[in-house]
Amino acid sequence: MNEPFSLGPRLSLCAGLLRRGQPVADIGTDHGYLPIWLIKTGAAPRAIACDINPGPLAAARKHAEMYGVELKLVLSNGLSALSPEDAEDIVIAGMGGELILHIIDSAPWLKRADKHIVLQPMSAVDKLRTGLWEMGFNVQKELAAVENGKVYSAFSVRYQGDMGEMNDIYPYMGRLTPGTAEVSAYADKTLRGLRNSLLGAEHRGNKEGSAHLRAVIEGIEREYLQ
Repeated sequence: MNEPFSLGPRLSLCAGLLRRGQPVADIGTDHGYLPIWLIKTGAAPRAIACDINPGPLAAARKHAEMYGVELKLVLSNGLSALSPEDAEDIVIAGMGGELILHIIDSAPWLKRADKHIVLQPMSAVDKLRTGLWEMGFNVQKELAAVENGKVYSAFSVRYQGDMGEMNDIYPYMGRLTPGTAEVSAYADKTLRGLRNSLLGAEHRGNKEGSAHLRAVIEGIEREYLQ
């Protein structure tokens, strides 16, 4: 098939955050759609599809053959089977935030200045942003998209070192910029979770936790919903 296919909104966020012309490694590639699209459209000169399980790699191989793309397939737990020379841009998408943190922490070479990381977490996003900050990784740009009624964010990351003090809203909204329907939807989803956490803190009589959550909620409402 010679026609390039389209990516859904979630993977399109990831593609848009990658640097054009750089070799890419897609960690947890699933069906291989993102690296195949990157090669097929000329956005990347080459790409590696990695997964911990052979099933997704078999699907990626089938799709690469279908679209006439030469795609390197690597069975790998995270980045363990890759070296720094294999890719300049790294994508880790469709996983929980805590797993993403573990993968990054297990690959010290990601702290090199030339490495560009794109992340798209499915859960525990606040823990991921906080953990990255504590590890010295700076979120440079963050975008949101809605797909099948669910809202997601994706962000590009580069190692910086000491990040200084983190404000209270950052773990929940990251670098998202107000002003789009997608970011507003993301703020709404985040606020629903925070309000549920506030009810729980109040029920337990946790005055300090309740006060912190109220301040975060008010800050997000002020910055993103007005």
